[in-house]
Amino acid sequence: MRRAFFVLGVFKVEVQYLGQKNGVFWYYRRIPKELQAHFGGKRFRRVSLSTRDAHIAAKKVAALAAADDALWASLRSPQAAELGLTTQQNRQAAEVLLASIGLAPGDAHRPKLDGNHVEALDDYFGSRYGKRYSAKRDDPQQTQEDLESIFTPVEREAVRLVMEDPKKRRVLLTDALEAYLKGHDKGEQEKFARDTRRAIQHVVTSVGDLPLEAYKREHANAVRQYLLARGGKTATVRRELNRIKAVFNVGLTEFDLWAVKNPFEKLRIANEDHDAEKREPFSTKELQSIYRACCEKNDDIRYIVGLQGDTGARLGEIVGLRLDDVMLDHEIPHIHIRPHVKLGRTLKTEASERKVPLVGMALWAARQAIKARKKATGKDGWLFPRYASDGSIKATVAATALNKWLKAVTKSGKTTHSFRHAMRDRLRHVGTPQDIQDAIGGWGSPTIGMGYGDGYRLQQLKSYLDQIVLISDDPA
Repeated sequence: MRRAFFVLGVFKVEVQYLGQKNGVFWYYRRIPKELQAHFGGKRFRRVSLSTRDAHIAAKKVAALAAADDALWASLRSPQAAELGLTTQQNRQAAEVLLASIGLAPGDAHRPKLDGNHVEALDDYFGSRYGKRYSAKRDDPQQTQEDLESIFTPVEREAVRLVMEDPKKRRVLLTDALEAYLKGHDKGEQEKFARDTRRAIQHVVTSVGDLPLEAYKREHANAVRQYLLARGGKTATVRRELNRIKAVFNVGLTEFDLWAVKNPFEKLRIANEDHDAEKREPFSTKELQSIYRACCEKNDDIRYIVGLQGDTGARLGEIVGLRLDDVMLDHEIPHIHIRPHVKLGRTLKTEASERKVPLVGMALWAARQAIKARKKATGKDGWLFPRYASDGSIKATVAATALNKWLKAVTKSGKTTHSFRHAMRDRLRHVGTPQDIQDAIGGWGSPTIGMGYGDGYRLQQLKSYLDQIVLISDDPA
């Protein structure tokens, strides 16, 4: 087993499956003997990591190793052996092989071919295996399984594809995944695709990449237990299960598998949400400390904090603002939180689209952010290009930086989401009606959240926000 060492701070770290050649790191791992046939008989996996940075290489190796572990576990499963499952690469290679001998998947069910698929396959295998093949083929004691034992996984898959009824084709969970991402509005967004693929990878790791009709309730239960055993909160497990359920449902619909039930439907989690941590709002004193520290630092990260603090918006809503979403020249300065789907900027719900007046620190932060972007030309159109670019809104990355700073300032474990909880309390304390609270924070139904737009209604929102200002928009 290849191992490499590198220094991380005062520690010497050992990484498995990591090699180095001419300064470039490689992923190097032995393929289990019983699975080598699925990889063309290769004994090792060698993948260039295209980096000389040990820290980057370590992360890439961890991802590749996890993917291989999942695939190999899937191929070892009893279902894989029973169904003759192989890798996606072998399935693609099987289609190429069929094309090279003039065949296509499902040809056995096309009457016009009149059995030509048998002759074409016979010619191919006879040429490849000679007397060994003909002896097994002509022996009445030999089963189809005995005959196919001499084939490679690619060849076995080619035979299966030819014999498969096109109207009853085998649809794997990973096929459903690709259909799901292809048809989803967010399918091309990096984070959405990554999160969805991760959820499906949990299924593949724990029970295998099976045909949709092969999954039973026992498989769903096994996936749930696998997720719980990883130590995550029940809310996290529920999110992953919901993603899996959604992919499964799309697969059943897109591939006309109406008779198949989704085993992930109505899957219960014992003591769900009992482990949830209550999010505490920032106190007035904490907000004042945060705002003073923002003015001292006076940079893009602090502008995000200021905007979030006095609008109560979600972090992703602020990070994903574009320059033309900030209306400083309007009679009532405000931000327009809205989707820009083609640019990868989406919102959590329909009710999330709204206009929020800028007061206090939010107004200060918006002015400073716009001024900074004008100096930098801001040609890409994003207000916070550190965390936003076309097709990528890195709210999670921003949260890591902001939360670390907030914890240092407040000496607490509170995060950026505590701004939303604080906004709820601040609005309640000045007697803000529920529907106006919803309009400011993007809570509630679309008919309420979208009902406040320009003119008098924008002024109405501002009249309540003015009452909760802690620090002037000109703190200097």
